[in-house]
Amino acid sequence: MRKREITAQIIEQRMRRVVQAVEPEAKELLIEKGGSIRPSEEHLYEEYLVCYWPTLVLYWPADTLSAYVSPRGQEDGVVIFAIFLLPDSTQELHIVYDYRLSSPHGPFEEYLTLRVAQEHEYVLRALLRKASTRRC
Repeated sequence: MRKREITAQIIEQRMRRVVQAVEPEAKELLIEKGGSIRPSEEHLYEEYLVCYWPTLVLYWPADTLSAYVSPRGQEDGVVIFAIFLLPDSTQELHIVYDYRLSSPHGPFEEYLTLRVAQEHEYVLRALLRKASTRRC
């Protein structure tokens, strides 16, 4: 497997992202740590009007660490698009996507899902651990 390219940032104010699905464990963790999930209001998100799936708006709490991951090296399956480490949490949330038919006659479109990362998928936690050992 090739190296992932990652761009990290701290979310200083509440931020939103739009997805099509949220797994129950991810919803529970996001809400527990101060975030929220709402159905999108189409007039606010015109760029998503061509999407045939319902969309959800995720609101991330301040001080969330986020990283966007390049799809390069992830071509063989579900692609990790973004990673989030919520304040006072050790679990990562990932926005992943795969391609699905957007209507019975196509085309294939990205379908975004928020999920809790599996232990072997943690990226930010490993990067933070590596950075803290370099400082010592």
